[in-house]
Amino acid sequence: VDPARRAALQAAWGLTAEAREAVVILPARLTAWKGQTTLIEAARLIETRRPGLARYVLAGDPQGRAAFVETLERQIGNAGLAGRVHIVGHVADMPAAFALADVAAFPSLEPEAFGRGAIEAQAMGVPVAAAAHGGLTETVVPGVTGLLVPPGDAAALAGALEQVLLLEPAQRAAMGRAGQARVRALYSTSALQSATLAVYERVLRERG
Repeated sequence: VDPARRAALQAAWGLTAEAREAVVILPARLTAWKGQTTLIEAARLIETRRPGLARYVLAGDPQGRAAFVETLERQIGNAGLAGRVHIVGHVADMPAAFALADVAAFPSLEPEAFGRGAIEAQAMGVPVAAAAHGGLTETVVPGVTGLLVPPGDAAALAGALEQVLLLEPAQRAAMGRAGQARVRALYSTSALQSATLAVYERVLRERG
């Protein structure tokens, strides 16, 4: 990712290069089941224990859900997180967004059938903290490429985010590399094509 692309997002989101805290990103359309309220509560808990540890970016299109955006803004204000949690709307350059992030959160309240966002984050070398249900239990390896927490448990999410953010940079980078390697091995186009063809071949042999 060209540094200029990162810098453009950094400026647009108000994340100054001079005093850049860690960045937690939740990339998902703004709808209640994606768990934005859980992340905001987790951010509040982290801020009470470790003020200034991170900024939190809610990146996603509200798709007309103005009332839900107002709910999020009210929760942010009531939690005293104005200026720490950023609702940035639709992001066209997600590679640059992930390149700015230190950890990506996927606290979905309902099971994801697959959860492509978690794969995209790992492909960019970003560790993941995600809800332990649905497809995320297959795409995130706890302690290797990220951490899994009970769905809707803001305290557990806060603990997982702190755990990743407080790793030594080399440890966090190693977790990111592990995620990249796993995505390339299992979820690249060629890997998915090979796996699909293998199913057909097995069925044909069985029907023999």
